[in-house]
Amino acid sequence: MTIKNATLYLWVYNGAFGSRPADPSYVLYKEVKTGAEVITFEIAELVKDFIEVNFTGDYTNIAETSWVEWEMVRVYDDDSNDTITGEYIATNGYGYFEDGINPILKKGALLDNTSIYNPSGENIQLPILTGDDGAYKADYYNGNTLLRTDTFGAGLVNLTADTIDYTADSTNLTADMTIVSGSTSAIIIRVIPPATTTRIVVTRNDSVTETIYVKETEECKFSPYKVSFLNKYGVVQDLWFFKRRDDSINISKDDYTQNTLSESVSGVAYSLNKASKMPTNFTASKSLKMNTGFVSEDHNEIIQQLLLTERAWIHEDSNVYPIIPKTSSFQYKTNLNDKVMNFTVDFEYAYNEINNIK
Repeated sequence: MTIKNATLYLWVYNGAFGSRPADPSYVLYKEVKTGAEVITFEIAELVKDFIEVNFTGDYTNIAETSWVEWEMVRVYDDDSNDTITGEYIATNGYGYFEDGINPILKKGALLDNTSIYNPSGENIQLPILTGDDGAYKADYYNGNTLLRTDTFGAGLVNLTADTIDYTADSTNLTADMTIVSGSTSAIIIRVIPPATTTRIVVTRNDSVTETIYVKETEECKFSPYKVSFLNKYGVVQDLWFFKRRDDSINISKDDYTQNTLSESVSGVAYSLNKASKMPTNFTASKSLKMNTGFVSEDHNEIIQQLLLTERAWIHEDSNVYPIIPKTSSFQYKTNLNDKVMNFTVDFEYAYNEINNIK
């Protein structure tokens, strides 16, 4: 039995999971190519169109994801058919060429740095993926002292007991009894580690652990600035810049010549105090250059993701402003070649300094 054609019904929406609209966002139909045995649908760009990223500085209300539900009706050469379904949480992320096609996201903490440099007294907002492919718990340590444990719940797995009673989550399983696997919708949350945390251990549902070290940084000379950006996983991640900051502004304008002649009964004249050359169409772009200060080698990847981001913001003056990384290249740094590692990044504010929004 060979597939003949397939129709894909695709829902992309926001809000509560399961509240999809009655009509699908897309209906795609394909017939199998001659000599082929599979039909492939590419939906990444279609889903991306529905993901509206919005960040105001409120980490509890970040817009960075959408729900995706799909149904596919497959028709075979004997005119029989079947229907398969699925659901996912979608972000505006990406994979590298080395990751291969359609890399599967199995991650607890949705960031790639193993060290977080954080100013004293500032909360860390750690993005966590929960659900079957995400994290089960996070343990926060000060040295070797456990400060707190957050549990996120794990998806149910198939367990069969063929001998005596086993206890799992306070439920007794008798012989030949099976727990049926359940489905757990993936959710991205933020956790705030305790203030004195020096090490975070995130345990995934597949028992793999991810360790992140927190390095409290005291900066006595410069004012640290926090930049938030959409990282490789399509979630908002924070990065602090501790060292020197330089600000500049670039102004461009056109001009035109106006007539300054005046006519009166005494004749034609013009004022020496009135300009005949007038500037117009002003644009003013503010830029800034910031330095991370001394960081670990894993920040090569974070800086790369920052330069590749589609969305970035800077926290300053109790506000959050959109910015664009303007640096287009940087030199990878290593512990072997570089005694200390500081990254310098140029940014531009993502708006005209003269308010031209109408």
